[in-house]
Amino acid sequence: MGSKSKTGIFYGWIVVAAGCLILIVEFGCQYSYGVFLTELCQKLDWTKTTVSGAYSLFYICHGVISFMAGSLNDRHGPRFTLMISLIIMSAGYALMSIISTPWQLFVFYGIIIGTGFGFCFVPITSTVSRWFVKRRGTALGITVAGIGIGTQVMAPLNQFFITEFGWRTSYLILAGCLLIIGIPISRLMRLDPSEKGLLPYGTEGISTDSNQHNKYASTVDFSLKQAISTTQFRMLSLMYASYPFAIQMVLVHLKAYAIDFNIAEMTAAIAIGLVGGASTGSRIIIGSLSDKIGRKASFFISYLLMAVMMLWLLGARQPWQFYLFSIIFGFGYGGCVPLFPAVISDWFGQKSHGSILGMLTIALGIGGAIGPLLAGYVYDTTGSYNIAIIIGAAVLFSATACSLVIKAPHSSKSA
Repeated sequence: MGSKSKTGIFYGWIVVAAGCLILIVEFGCQYSYGVFLTELCQKLDWTKTTVSGAYSLFYICHGVISFMAGSLNDRHGPRFTLMISLIIMSAGYALMSIISTPWQLFVFYGIIIGTGFGFCFVPITSTVSRWFVKRRGTALGITVAGIGIGTQVMAPLNQFFITEFGWRTSYLILAGCLLIIGIPISRLMRLDPSEKGLLPYGTEGISTDSNQHNKYASTVDFSLKQAISTTQFRMLSLMYASYPFAIQMVLVHLKAYAIDFNIAEMTAAIAIGLVGGASTGSRIIIGSLSDKIGRKASFFISYLLMAVMMLWLLGARQPWQFYLFSIIFGFGYGGCVPLFPAVISDWFGQKSHGSILGMLTIALGIGGAIGPLLAGYVYDTTGSYNIAIIIGAAVLFSATACSLVIKAPHSSKSA
């Protein structure tokens, strides 16, 4: 077997493209929740805590299911797991068009859509990681750029749909997009290069010392039990919980926060989209940069940018201030996304990659659940988001500090 296909195009790049497109659709739907939040609160007379609570339940389900999805992906491959994801999410969004009571919101969005979404990110990123040794950060960066593109496009687009057709019809449109676009593309995914008679990209001639910044790369395959017993895994878990704590707080509540200062709804929706747009470039830039300067330095840059911009948000009152926040915060957030699956491959190997990343994603689910719920509760009890924003900044500064001290297992050299 070699690393070249008969066509001259390494099939791993097709896997990257397919994964990117699916992430555009699924995350574009998910990260439009903040656009719908104000509609649900106003039209159904629900509190922000109630609507945020359903999203928090969604994130808990997503985190728990991600572990199962990682294990299933290791055994059955991404076409199986993504089929589950797209069908369940589509059903959930269709049901969202008929909700009238809070329990339906919690069941349809929190549990059904949360379950479907849990079968998406880990299978895609774990699969891409298997296809690359060299340029792993670049490949993952391009793949997860789909998250940013989806947010940038779908947030303002959904605001347009809501304005033109109403929020119920908009949910039906999302359900159709998931099935019509997602399922055909998912059939292009392949779990392992061996399925195409290939080796991972860059396998030939690579040595364990080929990248001093990302040392301890794939020389040992950790089992899930071995990986979770390490200090490195526990620190990665804390870091992985930190960024969704802040980013989900922002994406769910940024529109509501902005319109409190008389920012137009479409302007606020564009600001949400800009978070995704800015993250698109950084996923590729930081992902590629991490192959050169290391994951550790890349983590530091990403978390520091987010932490500083959370403080900036406290004083934002004009459209340009919200746009600037979205661009810089989004750039920092996007940089984090490809680093976690890459560092799992670097440090813990490929054999149990999906299971290890899935277990790590439970931490992401916890952080993503607490952030928006906390913000909704703080607003409903104090009439302001300020305390929640300050807490978000503190959490991100703590993760920035962790990035300075974390290092690869069994290695004295930094990652």
